[in-house]
Amino acid sequence: MHKVFAAALAFLALAPFGFAETAATSKPASPEVTITVYDYAHVSPELLQAAQGVARKTFWQAGIESSWVTCLPKPEKVQSHDCYFLDATHLTVKILPRAISAQARARSNVLGDALVDEKGTGYHAYVFYDRVQNVADARRPGPDLLGSVLAHEIGHLLLGSKSHTVSGIMSAHWSGEELRKISEGTMLFNPSQSWLMRSRVSAGHIDVPAYTHASSASSAASL
Repeated sequence: MHKVFAAALAFLALAPFGFAETAATSKPASPEVTITVYDYAHVSPELLQAAQGVARKTFWQAGIESSWVTCLPKPEKVQSHDCYFLDATHLTVKILPRAISAQARARSNVLGDALVDEKGTGYHAYVFYDRVQNVADARRPGPDLLGSVLAHEIGHLLLGSKSHTVSGIMSAHWSGEELRKISEGTMLFNPSQSWLMRSRVSAGHIDVPAYTHASSASSAASL
């Protein structure tokens, strides 16, 4: 045993200097996306930061690095230029106090929205904070729920059309089981979604659905 261990140490000592560095850097870097946040609902800074952390972890588990930049109510000094830049890897999410469009207001179950142009491309997602509060059963919504809604809506932008699934964070309906997974931190993108998002971000291609929605209730939600 000691001879084998000594031989292993000798191999490391005699290995070319660049071997360890090459092995460490051979893994391709994760694709990155920047998300600018406009908080028109005046969510507490602590809650918003924690929710962004939940969303960031969700994307990280899918193999995507995400940077979240606050543009409203106060732009972050270091990266404030991101507030004025949009492309396939720079997306925007606006947290609104309530739904603005007549279509969203007419449906009390709508939690968020994603807009597209005539070419089927878009860079804006919306979260309706009053609906998130309703799903939280009138309690102060925790970062897990808000963060998962953020990840879901941004997920629509990255995944493109027909991105709802029967399970996972992109499931169309969130009931007690899904809300339990959210609280446990196990509401994630599935492997095929993770691969598709990585491919789209790397290629700089985004095709978002015309409308994404969620149902809101005290014990269940549909997205």
